[in-house]
Amino acid sequence: MSNNALRSVRNTEPDPRIARTTHALGRALIELIQERDYDEITVQQILDRAGVGRATFYAHYRNKDDALHSSYERLFGWLESLLDRRPNGRWRLFPVAEFVEHLEDARSLALALHRAGRLEDAFEQFAGYSAAVIDRRLGDWSSVRTTVPRPLVARMLAGALMEMLRWWWEDATRATAVEMDAAFHELARGVLRRDR
Repeated sequence: MSNNALRSVRNTEPDPRIARTTHALGRALIELIQERDYDEITVQQILDRAGVGRATFYAHYRNKDDALHSSYERLFGWLESLLDRRPNGRWRLFPVAEFVEHLEDARSLALALHRAGRLEDAFEQFAGYSAAVIDRRLGDWSSVRTTVPRPLVARMLAGALMEMLRWWWEDATRATAVEMDAAFHELARGVLRRDR
């Protein structure tokens, strides 16, 4: 994902009407993706499903790809909001357990994206969003010590996270969400030399 394509993943939509509209459009698109081939979905079908007018759609999005990427942004805004929770008092760089649980719940959507040849695009988007979240999180802690520039560390850890998720997705035994979270943070603590 290019830097200029990456918008802030923090939820900054204060207007509830806008939030309802974008949520309805995102939900409509996700439902349609699970029902038919992505390339065959039209903006009109999204509008009909969401009960939203064409002008409203184009006030928020350029096309259906933009609407899909906006859904990813909302997901990562929600995930980032979970970082203040500290299960067992542990430091967390990224809410891996919640992300894995979400992926499990959204398995049919991921399979539909895979069939449409768009799952790798989703993983690329997720890597960019994850790196942004991790970079912000690293900036919040002065005790993180590394000689590698923070943005590079964030990209490297996001890449490791995406590879972990690919492994989890493909592995028949499937580690639990909690095990995946623990493995990622063990790796991150080793990289960052953080003792929490």
